[in-house]
Amino acid sequence: MNLVKLISTLTIVLCCFAFESLADPLQSKFNLFELTKLAKAGDVKAQFRLGSAYDTGTGVRRSRNKAEKWYRMAAESGYAEAQNSLGSGYQAEEMYQEAFYWYEKAAKQNHSVAIGNLGYLYDLGLGVPQDRQKGYELYLRSAELGWAQSMFNIGQMLGSGQLGKTDLMSGCVWTIRALKYSDHKNTKLSSNYTYDKKLKEQASATVNYCKNTLSLDEYRKAEKVANSWSPSFIDD
Repeated sequence: MNLVKLISTLTIVLCCFAFESLADPLQSKFNLFELTKLAKAGDVKAQFRLGSAYDTGTGVRRSRNKAEKWYRMAAESGYAEAQNSLGSGYQAEEMYQEAFYWYEKAAKQNHSVAIGNLGYLYDLGLGVPQDRQKGYELYLRSAELGWAQSMFNIGQMLGSGQLGKTDLMSGCVWTIRALKYSDHKNTKLSSNYTYDKKLKEQASATVNYCKNTLSLDEYRKAEKVANSWSPSFIDD
């Protein structure tokens, strides 16, 4: 299987899960009464966590309507996490212009996931005119902030020649980085186990392709280049 075919296969799978909300509503002990009380009092973090709980069905019966209600309250108050999650909900419903609106608001606050999601819309031309170069630039900005999905997407673009020239070496470099930073232990971003596992599987499959396609010296060089870099939030 060539890299272009492999990447196309992975992209189909990728679209099904890559833009779920990654919030963990149980980073501290979950108390529905206290959380609701804080949310109703205008605490944006509580509103977001309550939205996340309803979104994932954690500690409460799952309700998309209630999730959207609380996400929107926090999003309209300028909370970037909620803006990204609200955008994700709209994207899942294929309401791409609304998704773009909220992703853009979060991206202006340097939210790495929202920046990557915005890049995805440009990359595929969802709700906006397709502009792969713009998508690449946004993926790069997101990757530099530590978002592994964007690292993987950059690898796909470079390795399959979506920007005009096929660069397998650079594609492999970015995929190695994606595999490394898909492990939440290597990032300060919120983690979602299902998401991490699927991204790792995709990145691992592509890295194995790189190992089998590049010469040993080429792969070692790609690995060295990949590991000499770290996102901007990582302390050396």
